[in-house]
Amino acid sequence: MKKLTTTLPLIALALMPARVLAVDVITSDSIPTAVANGPTVSELIVNVVSILSFVSGVASVITIIVGGIMYSVSGGNESRTKTAKDAILYAVIGLVISLSAYAIANFVIGKLA
Repeated sequence: MKKLTTTLPLIALALMPARVLAVDVITSDSIPTAVANGPTVSELIVNVVSILSFVSGVASVITIIVGGIMYSVSGGNESRTKTAKDAILYAVIGLVISLSAYAIANFVIGKLA
């Protein structure tokens, strides 16, 4: 009975019609100058790939450091050593993939522009 009293209001809320507000059609005259003079699609893609590459690079370096610390304090325990080696290996693979994605995106955008 408790499940019914908690799920029934949620189902009713999900089935309630939502209020829709109509929006005017955007024409070239109504586009603000900030949007019209903003970055192009290729610049936006390069910026997003650059940010993601930076974030994944930082995460990879942190993971390599943590894996090195784990390896140092493993004390010869085989399972802990394997876990540390795997963490370092996966971080390096992620870093290589991230750098490759950055290079490929810049190459493709450079050829298209």
